[in-house]
This record gives sequence, C-alpha cells and structure tokens, in this order.
Amino acid sequence: MVNNFLFNSNKKSINNSIKSQRQLKVGEELRHLISDALLRSSFYDEHIENNNITITEVNVSPDLKNAKVYVMPLGGKKKTDVLNSLNKATGRLKKIISSNLSLRQTPKLIFKIDETFEYAKKINDILEKIKK
Repeated sequence: MVNNFLFNSNKKSINNSIKSQRQLKVGEELRHLISDALLRSSFYDEHIENNNITITEVNVSPDLKNAKVYVMPLGGKKKTDVLNSLNKATGRLKKIISSNLSLRQTPKLIFKIDETFEYAKKINDILEKIKK
C-alpha cells in the first residue's frame, strides 16, 4: 500500500519551476496591459469585441521573450473562436503593449484557454459525491 504513494522524483516538469521575482512582476504587468488593451482598443473582430474576456494568468519565460496568456471568456462560451481570434491579434496587441512596457523586447504572446475553473468544478463535484 505504501508504494502507491511514492513520488517519482526523476521526472522534471517545466511548470513546477520556481519563478523569479522579475518574471512574476513582468507577468502581472503584462496581464494588466493586455486587459486594458482588450477593454479600450478596437480589434475589428466580433469574437473579441462581443465577449468579455478574463485574463487569469500570464506566465513569462525566464528570458522574458515568451509569455503564455491564460484566458477565459465570460461564461465559457465560444472558447475556441475567442482563442483563435486572440492568437490572430497578437501583432496588434504587442504593438499596443510595447509602448507601455519597460522591456527591451515585447514578449511573444501565446494565448491558451484556462482550464483551472473546469478542473476545480470537477474536484468540487467529486467532493460533493463523497459527502453524500
């Protein structure tokens, strides 16, 4: 029974790496700038214009050249359409953000759907089943 709980320490995961203070600061700054850009700028795309999009997290690479932006449309509707539209509009977003960002290079933005809400709901449903 004890063998089931052993942790395999040979596997390394990129997601478990510790973020530096600079990465966290740049990630938060990017999150605010992207949110403001989506709110105030016009992208001429119906999926971006007609949906309220929440930027939940921005993970910046250690060299500050790449940033994964986790988004979720309000209500979780039309996720793939919103994601495709955001990935098409990265050039315009980078241009808007670069004027307010204090970095040499604006990071490459990669938009991804945030799955944490759905994961949390699954865990909550499992816990509710256990209670009954």
